[in-house]
Amino acid sequence: MKLMYPMSALIFSALMPSGSAFAAPADDIKLLLEQNKPVEAYQMGRASDDQLGIPLFDFYYGVASLDSGHAGEGVLALERYLLNYPDNRSARFQLARGYFILGEDQRAKDEFSALQEHAVGEEQVAINRYLDVIRSRESRYLPTSSAYIEMGIGFDDNINAGVSGGSAISIPGLGAFTIAQNGVSAKESDSYSLISVGGQMTYPVAPGVAFFAAAAADMKQYGKQNNDQFDQYSYGGFGGISYLKDKNLYKLALGISQLAVDQQNYVQTTSLNGEWNHQYDDFNRFTLGGQIAQLAYDDTYVYLTKDKVGGKVFNRSSDRSSDLYAISGTWTRAFVLPYQPLLTASINYGQERNQNNIDNLSRDMWGGRVGINLTPAPQWGVSAGVSYQKSQYQGAFSGAGTPSREDDSWMGDASLSYFYSRELTLKVEAQVTNQHSNISMFTYDRNVLNFKARYDFK
Repeated sequence: MKLMYPMSALIFSALMPSGSAFAAPADDIKLLLEQNKPVEAYQMGRASDDQLGIPLFDFYYGVASLDSGHAGEGVLALERYLLNYPDNRSARFQLARGYFILGEDQRAKDEFSALQEHAVGEEQVAINRYLDVIRSRESRYLPTSSAYIEMGIGFDDNINAGVSGGSAISIPGLGAFTIAQNGVSAKESDSYSLISVGGQMTYPVAPGVAFFAAAAADMKQYGKQNNDQFDQYSYGGFGGISYLKDKNLYKLALGISQLAVDQQNYVQTTSLNGEWNHQYDDFNRFTLGGQIAQLAYDDTYVYLTKDKVGGKVFNRSSDRSSDLYAISGTWTRAFVLPYQPLLTASINYGQERNQNNIDNLSRDMWGGRVGINLTPAPQWGVSAGVSYQKSQYQGAFSGAGTPSREDDSWMGDASLSYFYSRELTLKVEAQVTNQHSNISMFTYDRNVLNFKARYDFK
């Protein structure tokens, strides 16, 4: 994760003049930085090495070096500047940022903490974010723990991923049907409330080696009385070991979770997850992940109508139990531009194989996602993305001669976050899903809007 200070803060409040003979190179570097051209600014500084040691030049050359990926040179230049002007806050902030980029967390923490007491506005927001990341890094060599609680409300116009009541559909091998308005598979909308609690801890045991664990519980309840049959509850946890060496971080974890619907256990997931993160440079990170999971479904009793007339009937959900194998790759790119854009692109492939050899419940899956995160103003965050997922089922849907099921699912998501403080975050989230299937009963649209408040105990 690369946190950048807004470019407007590069101009510090009081720079001592250093003479007209030396103003031009420093002013030229400053102008390039204001134009968001750090690489060009750094190259100009490199071509003016006779200016090294002149305070005004050292400051701007130091910032240009940090922003262009040459943190070592930047730190040296800023340290020279501070020998002359030790009380300049802007220079101290940039030096702390340089230590942060180099991974000298204790020195960065000391500098940021010294500035924090009198920080306001953009500087305060930036310092808090850096300190949060440093605390996360400290888990490499110090035991750390945290917890959170999140509450929210929302609206979902298709809580059961259903087809509009009254729609005519055709099921291969079974003929044409009309979706009953009161049927439980008919599209249903409702408001809901949600709450989530969780915590995590990290315990280092050797240089670069640490154990970690986390647990969480979630509850989602719908507003309409009869829609409590769609209420969801989940809980679970995972634990594992991580190993950090140079630019590579390896993780291996075992997890288990339980999802319940209508107060009945629905599916238990047990998984083994592996992950490799490679920090290529200050701006690029690559992640490769793999998962082996077992999905154990429980038989349940379900209503066939929304008004629950007729009571519950037996549903042999255990037939769906399966084994899942998946891999994914992600590229994350940070840019030194206004709003501090962070681009993420990922691809994935998976196979779900039914444990009861029911081919039409086995599938191959592949897809991807592209997303972007922005910081348009202090204490504000914006993210947006689009995802695609293809599912190709293995067997005939409803008997010999019928096609196998194929789903194409697109999802767009966006969020707006307000970081009220280091602990409290307010967020608005929106999701739009469109799924098309060659089996029309699985074609649907869904729109969801959430309002959440999250408090982190740090």
